Amino acid sequence: MKLLLPILGLGLAVAGAAATNDAEATLRFSNNDQLAGSMDSLSSDLLVWKSPSLAKPTAFFLKHVMDIAMPAATPESAAEYVATLKLTNGDTVCGQLAAVTAQQVTLDTWFAGRMNFKRVMVAGVKIAAKTALVYSGPTGLDGWQQQADNPAWSFSHAAFVSHAAGRIARDNVLPDACAITFDIAWKGDSLGLKVLAFANDTSIDDPTSGYELSFQRGSVYLRNCKIQNFLGSTNAQVLMENDRAHIEIRASVKSGQVCLLVNDRMIESWTDPDVGKGQFGNGLRFVAQNATPLRISRIGVAAWDGVAERMSEPRVGMMRQFVNPELNDEAPPAAPLNPKDGRMELANGDSLSGEVLAVTGGVITVQTPLGEIKVPLARLRTVALQKADLERCKRRNGDIRGWFADGSAIVFQLDGVNQDTLLGSSQNFGTASFKLAAFNRIEFNIHDPQLEDKRTLREW
Repeated sequence: MKLLLPILGLGLAVAGAAATNDAEATLRFSNNDQLAGSMDSLSSDLLVWKSPSLAKPTAFFLKHVMDIAMPAATPESAAEYVATLKLTNGDTVCGQLAAVTAQQVTLDTWFAGRMNFKRVMVAGVKIAAKTALVYSGPTGLDGWQQQADNPAWSFSHAAFVSHAAGRIARDNVLPDACAITFDIAWKGDSLGLKVLAFANDTSIDDPTSGYELSFQRGSVYLRNCKIQNFLGSTNAQVLMENDRAHIEIRASVKSGQVCLLVNDRMIESWTDPDVGKGQFGNGLRFVAQNATPLRISRIGVAAWDGVAERMSEPRVGMMRQFVNPELNDEAPPAAPLNPKDGRMELANGDSLSGEVLAVTGGVITVQTPLGEIKVPLARLRTVALQKADLERCKRRNGDIRGWFADGSAIVFQLDGVNQDTLLGSSQNFGTASFKLAAFNRIEFNIHDPQLEDKRTLREW
């Protein structure tokens, strides 16, 4: 094992005690060394770590620590929805909406209680009805199948990473109407990915059932694998301009409807006129089409209610000319996807305008031109905030980034450590006390560009 890093004598005082649970965590240093164990204590400068590899708890300078990965799980919640705040510095915070005013947006979180965010630092609020996930992961390769003679995928840092052309699949995971979500990142100039939904045999190269979406650069093609009919194509410019995206596929083998969303924007909707002729299974498969590495994370599968908000008019079968949109200058542009400013989107595709008056018990009261109305938050998809000149919080030496089990990620200054909590502050929210057991990763030295490069490389 390499020499880890400068170690401090245990005689030095370390402020606060931040004992973790007995589950094993992983400490990673700036030279990429790793040490399994658990955190004994933490201060603004020092971390004391317990490990079977160490004779006794040992202190390390935080300036040499990249991150800590810890086991964490989201507790059960009776809430019918999840509100997600996107902050101007890129942070994402999940919870239940408690209040919306011209000055702040208040969120109830499971990891820090009630948090008040300055309105000028909130870029937007999204609402998602809470449905029981059929699958959420990945947490490893268990339950997923690959080609035995040519496994193309590995698991690393809560993601599948491809190293060659090949497939990875899971059986018995899709309900008849489902929403499949995942984050995809790719190296190189373009994305080459196939996603097969409703396969009855995920182990063969040429599928004979299901709907297959093929992503090639900025083009997306859809076909019914049973009868080999192409249902159409579309173009997603965002896939040509970036090297990562959030993909959502909503599909039903009852209605034959397939919808594609990229970065939460509806790209296309198709309806299969031959859905009754197909034979469908419940398998899900991802295929890397070439050796360009892909990274798939945050896979989620949930039942779909068949409602596609912000949906353009469905195109039946080949009603849309099936050509490569990149070569077709006359291909019609995508329909406007977002409602007008100041309007709130509802789950059924409608929208309403007005000012938020109150949020109480999962119900939002809105003053509309026609009077006050009350709407369950679970029926909304966005909340319109009052207009403001947005600001971004200052970056400060000593900032850390906390990742939570529900997908929240928050940057804050570490102000103190108690037995089971970290105390932090930020221009975004003021001060907060975070439950230590809620973190699944804590990153240090987050403004060091060299460490950021190492963090990115480590993901692959």
